[in-house]
Amino acid sequence: MARPSNTFESLSLTIAITPQMKVYLEDLVMKGTYGSSPAEAARMALSRAIDDMLDKGSLARRSFQVQGTNIVQP
Repeated sequence: MARPSNTFESLSLTIAITPQMKVYLEDLVMKGTYGSSPAEAARMALSRAIDDMLDKGSLARRSFQVQGTNIVQP
């Protein structure tokens, strides 16, 4: 199932990973539930990790507001 299109601006971020990490990301793609590319699998894994950190209190939850098609911090 394709994920819904993002109605907000997307930003690009370049990271360097090891060959081993790339293989694991490819494994996640092959499972069929982590997107259709290693980059999308990395995005989903990062999103889940941030959610976990927010739930555990390792990161402070921020409040954001939607203004038009932009997300801003009050």
